[in-house]
Amino acid sequence: MEPLTDRFYAAFALDPDRLRTPNGPDVPLDMLTGDKEPPPWVSWRVVPGRLARETFKEWEEEHGVHLPESFRGWFLARHTLAVDCGILRLACSPSNKPFADLDELLEWDEEPIRAREIFPIGDEALYKAGPLCLDLRGKTGEPPVVYWNADAQEISPPVFSSFPKLLELTAFAMETGLKLFEDEAVLTQFLALDPEGAGGPGAAYWRGEGPDE
Repeated sequence: MEPLTDRFYAAFALDPDRLRTPNGPDVPLDMLTGDKEPPPWVSWRVVPGRLARETFKEWEEEHGVHLPESFRGWFLARHTLAVDCGILRLACSPSNKPFADLDELLEWDEEPIRAREIFPIGDEALYKAGPLCLDLRGKTGEPPVVYWNADAQEISPPVFSSFPKLLELTAFAMETGLKLFEDEAVLTQFLALDPEGAGGPGAAYWRGEGPDE
């Protein structure tokens, strides 16, 4: 997972706007670059994760969930202030409050989330339908990535076959300038990277046939 995580964050940093955030009392000073930005913005940097694996395990136990090692390893690898990738948003992990974003996502009061059938790890961004989730209904292997459609009150088909595929395809999307919906060749390459997820049951979603269509 480490090379994939490195690639993901290298692609994330290609757009400097992703590394800007509004200033405020909760912004950890150790994550600021000191670069001049027009108010209210500050420039931040991705820093190595300092959260102990045991602490993450305790958090999982507190919330009655066992997450896949792929997500756990990615989350522990870096501290971030925002992980808005354009096509989706993932939970961030500020150095001073690493679980704050995940805790907020768990405030979605929906039965499949309460039952831990799906677990929110970010936000669906193309249609603003609801939280992006790991589908924990299967008992073996890497869980697929779905989203909760809040209006329809239903779980979407998989939009990625696994969390590693989410990282791979999102890195590709950022590396190619988020041109999935402008360049058919780029979208075709994107879908071909995940035939069991984005290019399979999720293909209609990525081709613009989302919940509002």
